[in-house]
Amino acid sequence: MRMSRNLFPHPESSISTEIMREPIGFTGTGAPGTMADTPVMGEKNPAFAAGLSLLFPGLGQVYNGETGKGVLVLFGVLAGLLVMLIPGVAVWLFGIYDAWATARRMNAGTVPFREARLATVLLFMLVWTAGMFALLALAALAAFAAFTVPL
Repeated sequence: MRMSRNLFPHPESSISTEIMREPIGFTGTGAPGTMADTPVMGEKNPAFAAGLSLLFPGLGQVYNGETGKGVLVLFGVLAGLLVMLIPGVAVWLFGIYDAWATARRMNAGTVPFREARLATVLLFMLVWTAGMFALLALAALAAFAAFTVPL
């Protein structure tokens, strides 16, 4: 089985979608079959997720393992900023709140825990950069068209 590199890898044993509420300990320190012998998944940091989404719209969702939602937030922000400023800012603020709330729900166990892969984050950053260049190019073309005088 091919293992992909995760941005936030979990210990080597079986993958579970539940967050265990026991304190995190070193594996192999307890008696076999006890909770001290079972690895625990890390938790998502809601403030970090919201901060990522503040700096790069949609990256907080990718950090939470919801790449599709992150791409939708990114394109919603870009489209909203291109059409008018207020819709883009509204989608951006929704993305920040959603990243924070989803990370909290994952830590509480109400939403399945999803890991973020480094390759997914890097690919998203490439898409984000291309989207920003496209937005700036369209804005420059619109400004050029608005301020040129027909002969």
